[in-house]
Amino acid sequence: MPPKFDPKSPENAPLISLFQSLGLAEKSATELVRQPKSGVAFKSLIDEFQLNDKKYDEKTASALVKLSGSGGKLGPAEKGFVVKKIEEGEIKSADQVAAAIKYVEGNPAGTPINEEEFNKACGVGIEITASQIPDLLKSYVSSLPSPPGNWASLGAVLGGIRSGSSDLKWANAGEVKSSLETIFTELFGTKESAQAAAKAQSASASKTKPPPKPKTEASPSAEASSSTTPIIPTNIFREGFLSEFHKPGENPQVKPELKEEHLAFTKGMVHTRFPPEPNGYLHIGHVKAIMIDFGYAKFHGGRTYLRFDDTNPEAEEGRYFQSILETVRWLGFEPWKITYSSDNFDQLHKWAVELTRRGKAYVCTCSAEKMKADRGMGKGHPVACEHRDRPVEDSLREFERMKNGEYPEQGAALRMKMDLTSGNPYMWDMVAYRVKMAPHHRTGDKWKIYPTYDFTHCLCDSIENISHSLCTVEFIPARESYEWLCDALEVYKARQYEFARLNLQGTFLSKRKIAKLVQKKLVKDWDDPRLYTIIALRRRGIPPGALLSFVSELGVTTSESVTEIKKFESTIRSYLEESAPRLMMVLNPIKLVIENVPDDYRVPVQVPLHPKVPSMGTVETSFTKEVYIDAEDFREIDSPDYFRLAPGKSVGLFKAPYPVTCTSYTKDPTTGQITEIKCKLEDSGTVKKAKAYIQWVNVPDSIKIEQVRYFKPLFKSDPPPSDFESDINPESLEVFDNAVVEPAFYELARKAITDARKESEIRTIKAKSEFASSPSPSDESDSDKKVEHKEDEPVINAEGLVGMENIRFQAMRLAYFTVDRESKIACLDSNSSKTGKQVGDKIILNRIVSLKEDVGKKA
Repeated sequence: MPPKFDPKSPENAPLISLFQSLGLAEKSATELVRQPKSGVAFKSLIDEFQLNDKKYDEKTASALVKLSGSGGKLGPAEKGFVVKKIEEGEIKSADQVAAAIKYVEGNPAGTPINEEEFNKACGVGIEITASQIPDLLKSYVSSLPSPPGNWASLGAVLGGIRSGSSDLKWANAGEVKSSLETIFTELFGTKESAQAAAKAQSASASKTKPPPKPKTEASPSAEASSSTTPIIPTNIFREGFLSEFHKPGENPQVKPELKEEHLAFTKGMVHTRFPPEPNGYLHIGHVKAIMIDFGYAKFHGGRTYLRFDDTNPEAEEGRYFQSILETVRWLGFEPWKITYSSDNFDQLHKWAVELTRRGKAYVCTCSAEKMKADRGMGKGHPVACEHRDRPVEDSLREFERMKNGEYPEQGAALRMKMDLTSGNPYMWDMVAYRVKMAPHHRTGDKWKIYPTYDFTHCLCDSIENISHSLCTVEFIPARESYEWLCDALEVYKARQYEFARLNLQGTFLSKRKIAKLVQKKLVKDWDDPRLYTIIALRRRGIPPGALLSFVSELGVTTSESVTEIKKFESTIRSYLEESAPRLMMVLNPIKLVIENVPDDYRVPVQVPLHPKVPSMGTVETSFTKEVYIDAEDFREIDSPDYFRLAPGKSVGLFKAPYPVTCTSYTKDPTTGQITEIKCKLEDSGTVKKAKAYIQWVNVPDSIKIEQVRYFKPLFKSDPPPSDFESDINPESLEVFDNAVVEPAFYELARKAITDARKESEIRTIKAKSEFASSPSPSDESDSDKKVEHKEDEPVINAEGLVGMENIRFQAMRLAYFTVDRESKIACLDSNSSKTGKQVGDKIILNRIVSLKEDVGKKA
């Protein structure tokens, strides 16, 4: 992995402070310094044009950052021209900066810049307000030679705006997209209804002719919320950053035969890999990486390895291997092959010896402090190590001694002889091998030396014939060393592409920090639903398909950003709106007694599981003399803006045959709380339609819920401070222990689990058959003789895809819920023939997300 970044270190803190003083936000300044090449480029721009004492707003500072990163080919005069335009506020957005660079680069050398043409090409002076966008868009759409025919045209229209000559390209992209979606809704109806209609039409057509083959974007509503096979969105692979990659074989090689050998193995298919370190549980940021690594290959009909980067024997644990595999599969992907970096230890060692023989590596016995000092302490100006020019024979002998355990830990290291004149710290003689005496979980005590990430990663990509090595932007500076090492050994070289990480507001994803929360019992475990590990999100009840939809909606670029939690929850809410069945549940129950019906009064009521998806069916409940309603649905004192139950007032009970009118109520004399409400059933004469309807649960059949857990932000501050342990929000977990739900809960729960089990078993049988028939390059090489490790290896099984969280539903007018793993529901046992409540049952519900962002109730 890249060296640990410390924003408070003497070399980083001054740069962050300088970038902030120019107008960047603290997070943006820190991320810029975290990426050495980007930070150096911006500092060079500042020095070149003497901007140190300038003060800008954040938009101007960000435009200068964009120029420093993308304008490297511009001469001083051309770059100075663009700097001036940015300072004067004429060039503001990243798109304008990109257009400016493109125009200036195309301007013939020595020719003065035509300012009028420049301004036109870069949108200078064009100011489009949000109120102007709808009319401009309507005019643009009506001018198209082929008007859009349905919602599938949305991406093409947006793409045409960005790449065309319309002034709309300079408007706020988010506002343009939002306004265009409004126009499409007017033209074609809502996106959901259009997709549902298209799906119905497709189903009808499939009865008379074979199904079409072309890939189309699927609607989330096409799958049940309990599904174990989420639909993979494909729009991010069809357009934008991920659609612009090279085809297999087009990446340049140091020798022509390397390309030929690569294509002979891959047969022109895309090969990617997801290479996690098995030293912790994956977090929400990994959802994006998994979707890109696996999804890109799947979209192009290719293959993806799940490769465990197990080069650090001190940090790895068996439980993480199984968890990572289950997480990948839970998200809907299947590895073509599971491999381990340690599979290649023998070959990596041979290459290390060969690199040394070629005079491109040497053994260094300097202390860690001396090595860091020689490498410039991260500030630049590295100097050659005193061992850099030692004879090759000496380094080969000392490397053998390292291998034999004759050096203590940190006593010696094999370093690559790279390029000390480069401005990139990754080229300053990085360590290839270090001494570690710890036994390895797969190779036992065979090795006393282990390769570093920087040595291992690119060479394992080479061994596995990876066509596209996809990683996050902090590895941009590592690309140079990645390519250097492959070329130095004259082996196949994959092409590395970098994308921005997924960052969420109000939390952190650091394994070290989460471990501290767990150890100090500030959270229950790594799967505490207040965290953003994937196992925590799964336990909270968030469907895997909703996470994929979230990544798809954000898109994939190289620009770092922080996404608001409300955007995340909005996506989850939209997904569940289409896929989750409905049940009636009462959070704070009060008994309502209907006085004018007999004690055995019982009327069957059919309640639809989803008002917009009739195919989900209905469940039957009974309307009885006594029902529970929520405490918030009754007021002692009525008001004109209140439409629910109050003394002398009528209200409808959802799907009940008649409304009820409150005649009296009883209070607890000690607490003053309402304990019972008496009503009259309005079943005679002319019945007025109720102004409002409330949910209810009949008392005789009601199912008691042990706990209903509402999760709120874990931290009081955003972002959490460095002393985050003292910033825990004491109200981050709210528990309700009196809730009741209608008896159809058991029927729904059993169906959800049964369907999930069947689906996961079918999927797993298919995965095992395809996995077993997949050869790997490492199968054919001289791989390590491993110790017995079968018990530690992850296993593909159906059970890992199914859990209590597959039971999801919307409690009407409350929120979306799932069943927590601590629950005990006997009828869900695969051997049980009974449906319904049994002795010992304990139901615990987790709130997944509220029904509305600005909901006034506790939900």
